[in-house]
Amino acid sequence: MKVEGLFPRTWRALLRRRGRPVLWLLPVGLIAVWGLWFLQARVTVYERSVQARLEVHREVYAIDAPVEGRVVGTQVELHRSVHAGDVLVELEHDQEARQVAEAEALLQGLGPQLEAARAELEAEQLALVEQKGQGAAGVEEARARLTDAEAVARRAQKEAASFEQLWKRGVVSEMEWSRVRTELERSQAAEQAARASLTRVRSEGTMQSTDRRTRLAALRGEIARLESEERVARASLERLREELERRVVRAPADGVLGETSSVRVGTRLAAGAPIATVVAGGPVRVVAQFTPEALGRIRAGQPARMRLEGFSWTEFGMLEATVVAVASEAREGLVRVELSVDALPPGIPLEHGLPGTIDIEVGRATPMRLVLRTLGQGLDGPAQAPPPKGRS
Repeated sequence: MKVEGLFPRTWRALLRRRGRPVLWLLPVGLIAVWGLWFLQARVTVYERSVQARLEVHREVYAIDAPVEGRVVGTQVELHRSVHAGDVLVELEHDQEARQVAEAEALLQGLGPQLEAARAELEAEQLALVEQKGQGAAGVEEARARLTDAEAVARRAQKEAASFEQLWKRGVVSEMEWSRVRTELERSQAAEQAARASLTRVRSEGTMQSTDRRTRLAALRGEIARLESEERVARASLERLREELERRVVRAPADGVLGETSSVRVGTRLAAGAPIATVVAGGPVRVVAQFTPEALGRIRAGQPARMRLEGFSWTEFGMLEATVVAVASEAREGLVRVELSVDALPPGIPLEHGLPGTIDIEVGRATPMRLVLRTLGQGLDGPAQAPPPKGRS
């Protein structure tokens, strides 16, 4: 029997048969496609929460009167939106403002005095250096004159010794010998004068240097006193400014004024008296509760999506989130999971407590594996309690 070409003839024979259409091929193909999908396809596995809701982290700041005083201005209104630094209440501060102005004037006056003293100190230091140079030059000049006078005196002394011998032998006259002695005395006097001039120049240089150094020391002391007064004045000014600022009550953060007291202009507030509270809004997060079976499957960093009740997801979309923290154990039969909000669909108000359901992507698996997992969980059945132990 020839097998070649058997299937095409069979196929044509089947098509020629009247009244019996080949409809069984369609379900066979569908079953084949479904089987391939069932065995090979990868589908996303989600873990659905028992309950979930949006939470806005809020901080409440209590505002009290820092000091006692009479109210001269107020901006305290219930449910008023405020920004950090906004003035809420002004207390009477005329005396403090005058003290600040006086301290500022005192500080401004010390500045030029200190600058002038520093400039004078610098000038005196330069003058001392210049004086040292001039003194050294004067000493050198006086020393040169003394050297010249000593040389002249030595020559005159030698000449006088020679003339004395000649005078004794009668070679020179009395008048000539008298002239030579006079020249000797004059040269010796010039030498003494040059020596005295050198001593005087040295003494004057020392005295002038001492006077300059004394002046420099006095200037340094004056500058130190002025700098100390400037530091004290600056610290006093800062303290007075802080005292003045304490009489202006400002909002500590962005938010809304919650509870407010009756604060009117003219009211005298005691230190510590409550004024208002600022309710500050913080970041939005999702807090969800899962069954204990989710432990180990939900981890930080997994993406998630949330359907909000009252807002159809087909119209508004779903909220995108990411797992940031998972509780390590269950409490009251539920596991707490916190998620950060990545994208909030437009049209959904940012309100604390909006409920919904969140699905967390925990992995991917084939449909067959999911069916087998479900069958395995059903076959396990509920856990049975161990039989009680008999008494010994």
